[in-house]
Amino acid sequence: MAIRSIFKAIFVLLLITVLLPGCSTEIDNWDYPRSIVSGRFVYKGQPMQLMSTASDATGSNMLQLHQTGGDWIQGFVKVFAKEDGTFTVNAFDGDYYLTLTPGRGPWQPNMDTVRFSLNGEKRDLAFEVTPYFWISDFKDSFADSTLTATFKLEQIVASAELERIVVELGTTAIVDNLSKAYEKSFTTITPGTNTVTLNLKELSVVEKANLQRTGHLFARIGVKTAGVSDMIYSETVKLQ
Repeated sequence: MAIRSIFKAIFVLLLITVLLPGCSTEIDNWDYPRSIVSGRFVYKGQPMQLMSTASDATGSNMLQLHQTGGDWIQGFVKVFAKEDGTFTVNAFDGDYYLTLTPGRGPWQPNMDTVRFSLNGEKRDLAFEVTPYFWISDFKDSFADSTLTATFKLEQIVASAELERIVVELGTTAIVDNLSKAYEKSFTTITPGTNTVTLNLKELSVVEKANLQRTGHLFARIGVKTAGVSDMIYSETVKLQ
């Protein structure tokens, strides 16, 4: 009886060995999608400044690309945004719609979709969202190791609660909650025109060393809404 079981196991393994190469060859013969979809997150036509989500390590995609029609595969393509709110993804020609990823983004959740037909290229898609807060009129100055930033903060969603404003510093042009080298929080900011300052001379020796790793220094203002993981940002500025 044991010998018969062994022969059955060997037969199954041989069958898998024969079938798998055929499946792999069929998949490998598929062409890579060469059509391009690109666009941007906007609020009332104004571009959003976000955290860059170029990696799927934390499931940080903010958009989902779904194909409609008969010849499509179940599921969706994850779409990642850059720090300036733009996004680009390759896809096959066909009919599609874009929708927000549930639980992601510094904006009100909604079921709105952007529908379009793709034939080679579909550029400049505007995905309109309603942020909880909006930051504008950002101006900065950097003198004698002190950053002074002035900006206008507007509360867009009446029920939203402001948790804090942050000044984030980084040693590369990508500065956000994950890639920052230093962060200072301000919890007494209210809607309206505000000014915050950060004196680098007051940092610790270790913090100063972290900011000198590349010889370049960049800064960004972030707005954190209570209960929302993602932040909205100002543009990134180079300090030195």
